[in-house]
Amino acid sequence: MLNRRQLRLKAMEVIYAYDKSIEKNIDHQLKYFLNSNKNFYSLYITILSIFDKLHSYCNKRNSKNNNKFLKNDSDVFYNKISNNLFLKKISSDKVLLQKTDLLKINYWDDHPEHIIFLTKKIEKSDIFLSYYKKEKNSFDDDKQFIIKVFKKIIASDNKLYEFIEETQISWINDLPLVNSLVLNTLKKIQKRSRKSNLITEIYKNEEDSKFGINLINQVVSNKDMLKEEIGKITSNWDSERIAQIDLILLQMCLTEFLFFNSIPIKVSINEYLELAKEYSSPKSNIFINGIMDTISKQFILEGRIKKNKRGLQ
Repeated sequence: MLNRRQLRLKAMEVIYAYDKSIEKNIDHQLKYFLNSNKNFYSLYITILSIFDKLHSYCNKRNSKNNNKFLKNDSDVFYNKISNNLFLKKISSDKVLLQKTDLLKINYWDDHPEHIIFLTKKIEKSDIFLSYYKKEKNSFDDDKQFIIKVFKKIIASDNKLYEFIEETQISWINDLPLVNSLVLNTLKKIQKRSRKSNLITEIYKNEEDSKFGINLINQVVSNKDMLKEEIGKITSNWDSERIAQIDLILLQMCLTEFLFFNSIPIKVSINEYLELAKEYSSPKSNIFINGIMDTISKQFILEGRIKKNKRGLQ
């Protein structure tokens, strides 16, 4: 599911687009934000569906090979993968099949070359060689093999990365978190459990489902006030020299100080410092840390920051 950092990142992108737009249509930007969140979940199911398609492809190849009298190394590979107990369990997961159908995820059907390429890459890997040497594999052996395949081959594949980047504009920023969620999902799958371990909701809870929308609306509604307050602290800086992303991150952090009573000040500052490190200039986090530390202390003295019990932790 989407965490708060990912929601902040998506909100940052929307606010940046809003600031750059001529029409200043906030409804359009909010619609994009919600669609981006849905696409995040679609990416999660898309990555998981690779295992189903990989298993299906190997099954077909193995069925064709059954009539062959002499077997070669590739035939053995397809037999081994098609009989992988862990892959069988993923492929029979009703939630995965339902979500794949509901979200109309057909990327791998439309681009089977990716599944074929990954299959060949797995076949030639040292991971498979180690796995193949065991005459009989348990469910846990099969599970550990697939987890290694995901970590070492699928999640790090450059061609897959490029395909994802080209398919949905928001997916490339979502991929690191999605890969972590997919890995956690794989680790939770147990042999005897009938319950699906797939994530079924985009958000952790109702509060998180509203967090991003509220954050965007508060920043946009209070733009003039936020700029004024930040301007007081940065009066010695040429406003043209402050990167737009830095200014947006400052506005978002200040918004959390003033309008999100349950979020501790240190949490807000740390979250935006992490975003600055990744998406702004090398020294942005030092600049943002100094400004927000000064503003938070000043606002606390003036009694303008009112946090509830949870926000004071």
